[in-house]
Amino acid sequence: MGIIDKSKIKNQKSKIDFIRKKSFTLIEMIVVIATIGLVLPALFAIVFTILQQQIKIQRLSIVKREGDYALSVMENIIRNYAVKIYSESSFINERCTTANSSYGPQNGSGFYFEDKYGNWFNFYQDFTNISSNSAKLSSPVNLNSPQTKITDFSIQCYRTNLYSPPVVNVSFKIEYNTTSTRPEERVTSLNYNTKIKLKSY
Repeated sequence: MGIIDKSKIKNQKSKIDFIRKKSFTLIEMIVVIATIGLVLPALFAIVFTILQQQIKIQRLSIVKREGDYALSVMENIIRNYAVKIYSESSFINERCTTANSSYGPQNGSGFYFEDKYGNWFNFYQDFTNISSNSAKLSSPVNLNSPQTKITDFSIQCYRTNLYSPPVVNVSFKIEYNTTSTRPEERVTSLNYNTKIKLKSY
């Protein structure tokens, strides 16, 4: 018979106790997995909602920037250059010349301005764009990009009395140009409307 070393047995017992203290029981593992299973979907939902809002904010900022630009260009050109309004680019049939008169063709077609230099220019809806054209341009220029689409474009003039110049009313609706039906990609449209009084020269 060999001699039993009590110190070795004691060391092994202490190692086994240490391992038992460090390890997880099956119940502890199940609790941890269940907790992770409950928390992860909530975290994913929060992250997904934040991403949806970011997409909406980004697209809304594009819509607002392009709507502001289109309105600003039309407002500045009409205010600084327009003298008279015609229904044809050949300066036949001047419009809004008498008191209580008004004129406003659909989509801006047939609505021409004469500038102070004797040239014509106009703004009209071309499918999903607002286009600008003039006697000096070789081809029309779009005031919004393909990222956005314009609907309900309207340009009208009216004159309240004979001694004041005509007032031009410009309005349109602009929204992000997408065919997606996903709610995060649908952006609320913005409505623009302004009144511009022509200068008397």
